[in-house]
Amino acid sequence: MKIVVVGGGYAGLSCLMALADRLPDTQRVLVDPARYHIKLTRLQEGLRRPAGDLRVPFEKLAARYGFRHVSARPSLGATALRQAAATGRLSAGGLDEGFDVLVVAVGLKPRPRPRQPGCVGLSDLRRTAGSGLTGRIEREAGGSKDRITVVGGGATGLQYLFELSDALRRQGAPTRLSLVDPGSRLLPRQPGQFHDYVSARMKEAGIGYLRGYRLVSARGHRLQLESGSGKSRELASRITLVLTGQVGNPARHEAADSGQVVIDGELLDTVFAAGDCSVYAGPGLNSPSAQAAVRKGRHVAENIARLARGRRLKGYRARELGFFLSMGMLDGIGWVGRSDAVLTGAPAFAVREAIETRYELFVRGLDTFQVL
Repeated sequence: MKIVVVGGGYAGLSCLMALADRLPDTQRVLVDPARYHIKLTRLQEGLRRPAGDLRVPFEKLAARYGFRHVSARPSLGATALRQAAATGRLSAGGLDEGFDVLVVAVGLKPRPRPRQPGCVGLSDLRRTAGSGLTGRIEREAGGSKDRITVVGGGATGLQYLFELSDALRRQGAPTRLSLVDPGSRLLPRQPGQFHDYVSARMKEAGIGYLRGYRLVSARGHRLQLESGSGKSRELASRITLVLTGQVGNPARHEAADSGQVVIDGELLDTVFAAGDCSVYAGPGLNSPSAQAAVRKGRHVAENIARLARGRRLKGYRARELGFFLSMGMLDGIGWVGRSDAVLTGAPAFAVREAIETRYELFVRGLDTFQVL
């Protein structure tokens, strides 16, 4: 049996790890254009840690888990997946691989940022070391009149905001820091305590907060903002991190609760989806998060093993176990088990570190996700 997994993020890697245990005699191929797996949940820590700490070469993982890595970027639209299911081959984009089972495990892609010299997007941050950004801050935005702006008050934007605040404090830089977010409160899907705690910490750190504004355009280090009521505002910003969310890559794939892809009502028996680009039927957790990605990847691996043995496939029933936001060194907020039992400060930071350590051990070969 030959299994091709497209995407080496949390979902694809967890699927391959589980397959190495459940179906060790299969041929397993990872298709990903990059050379390494990126620990995206820790990406903001690149502002204070070497880039190598956040990357694991696929070559090293392939030797450990018995798969072959192919660098390619195949098309994964509806037409391409239908053709692949019908022929048992995934071609184009520098790839021509036959398969018995195909797993689409690509993540979402960041929304495009304005094409201006002072703007930085999540794609830029994934490609470059965080030290490059802090060095740029020292060179270009070291004055008291300069401002660094983070646009987007989601988890990624907030985590970068607080890491930047720590970095500026370490440098002794007088540069001002601001957050622009279109919502009326931060993290609206989480308990109200999240907004209260995060906004209070921002105030203590001297971070400006422009709520209810979205970015319209950026020109010459000046941002054009607009409120929900149509009110316009201009903001000077030497460097702007545009972290306004992610979109399909190229689209989000509908799937049955088995993980098998469904296109226009047609179930593709040999094509599974996992990760942020998948939307499963049923009550299982579908959030674009590493937590859901790891569990979907393992769910797909279990069902491929069942398919190989002629057994009935399982439905996906994973529920959200918790949510944690990093707010720089020794600070954070989150909950585990119950959303009304919120942890803040150093205890929240410690729990988040334990969760991240669990995944780090998993990557090194210790299965810390036996019980989901």
